Amino acid sequence: MPTRIEITSRSNPRLKQLLAGRDTRFFFAGEKLVRDILARGVAVDVLIVDAALEKERAGDPALVRELWLVSSPVLEKVSGLKTPPPLVAVIDLPPQEIDFSSQRLTVGLVDVQDPGNLGTVFRCASAFGIPALALAGACARPNNPKVVRAAQTAILDVPFQFFPDVDELVAAADNRGAHIYVTGSHAVAKQLDPEKMEFPCLVLFGNEGQGLDQRLLQRFPQVRLQQKEGIDSLNVGVSSCILMHELMRLHGL
Repeated sequence: MPTRIEITSRSNPRLKQLLAGRDTRFFFAGEKLVRDILARGVAVDVLIVDAALEKERAGDPALVRELWLVSSPVLEKVSGLKTPPPLVAVIDLPPQEIDFSSQRLTVGLVDVQDPGNLGTVFRCASAFGIPALALAGACARPNNPKVVRAAQTAILDVPFQFFPDVDELVAAADNRGAHIYVTGSHAVAKQLDPEKMEFPCLVLFGNEGQGLDQRLLQRFPQVRLQQKEGIDSLNVGVSSCILMHELMRLHGL
């Protein structure tokens, strides 16, 4: 049975301690989302429940370490929403080390800063069976509330790892014998048809405004989506999802 705690004050020390660790934990807010997580059998460190709810709506106690029954003001502070949901699940979800030699495909995101884009990539990676995501440089963090809202439970499906910069990411993949490909909106001499890609591989996508650095575009073969002239580029979330679907279709990831 979980430890049962009642919290009514926004200045409660336990609450302050929990929120102080927000940068390293995942807060899943919303009744349907939390129930989906519990239905998967995922262990929850802290399940925060509106005290006005009936006991039976709190979820499977075997999956929960601590059960907090809280007031609406506390839920509002935890969720950051003016109309707080009745359930919030707090989970420790540490990054995992990617084995580039055994993961058939790793999608690498370099300086992708928009949380909505990152959440979209997580959802598509889950839908299309992408084994891992590598996040380099100034990428938005997966536990950003906007990323969590966009990705939903897909964050639980796709292992991810952070790299300080793209050079460290490229070196890690290269050292394990992975083929490295880049993406871009403009045709180049080293352009490669997705059908001819070799595995295992790392496919890099750049940031929303600048794309990938020119030195990467010149160094590695570029995989490019065919598109009509007149459109400068597609949104990185959209383009990465299209390519992921195409690779699943062509190579059965």
